[in-house]
Amino acid sequence: MMKKLLPNNLLKETITLLEAKRDRELIELKEQFYEVKESLKPINLIKNTFKSVTASTDLKSGIDKSVIGLFSGFLVKNILFRNSYNPLKIAANIGMQIITASLAAKNSDIIKSTGQKLFQALFSKIKINKNGVHES
Repeated sequence: MMKKLLPNNLLKETITLLEAKRDRELIELKEQFYEVKESLKPINLIKNTFKSVTASTDLKSGIDKSVIGLFSGFLVKNILFRNSYNPLKIAANIGMQIITASLAAKNSDIIKSTGQKLFQALFSKIKINKNGVHES
């Protein structure tokens, strides 16, 4: 025989179920709040932005080219012109930086592969044994 539910018992059971549901939803809400709070921290905003920016291969290629261009322009400036107060040298410096950066950005793949080869050649002669000691 099935027990007949009295209105008071039905009400108590419904209240118990609703309280359990409220407790579960409160826990979920607290977890979501924590996740939002963490994602809005400045360091996490920067990390997430950086991750999304670096995820794009087209953008990586563009950044590589820009960095190579800027670095080569910086080298030309520091090697050829250094500090000068002569307006003609300053104008020549800016022009050379622009030209060098543009050429380097257009040929970044060649520059990158050459740099990797040079890096490997320089450090291939230095061997590190298992104890972390350099051997020549």
